[in-house]
Amino acid sequence: MLEELLSEDNVSFHYPADYWEDVIRHGGQLMVDAGLVEPSYVDAMVETVHEMGPYIVLAPGVAMPHARPEAGAKRVGTALVTLDKPVNFGNPDHDPVKVAVFLCAPNKEEHMQLLSDIAMVIDEEDFLDAAVHFESIDDVRQYIKSVL
Repeated sequence: MLEELLSEDNVSFHYPADYWEDVIRHGGQLMVDAGLVEPSYVDAMVETVHEMGPYIVLAPGVAMPHARPEAGAKRVGTALVTLDKPVNFGNPDHDPVKVAVFLCAPNKEEHMQLLSDIAMVIDEEDFLDAAVHFESIDDVRQYIKSVL
């Protein structure tokens, strides 16, 4: 399912962000433009980090921004943003972030399934090394296909 959710419209390579909020807003805008979420979902992702801290940085160099389904998720989707230079999110164990994998789903069940699928991919030992070298959607799909 994951590789089918990514397209040229919702990936961004070597994005030049200076601050964690820039990363989330950029990836969120990709999701808005792809019709996956309402703009309110982007705001909710940012607010969640402000309120709960950088819990979305799940592994060294990897963040998984998301919000609750009722915050404006329209359908199941994801986005991927690789960064031009690493950005600190405030997580001393896993900063700096080099790759952000976004997710959204209109209900809890689909949200949990997508979260599980993404976690399986980013849990791969070579994910971060591979992801920082992605140059095209084909690179991304090929990697995901090899993992799942």
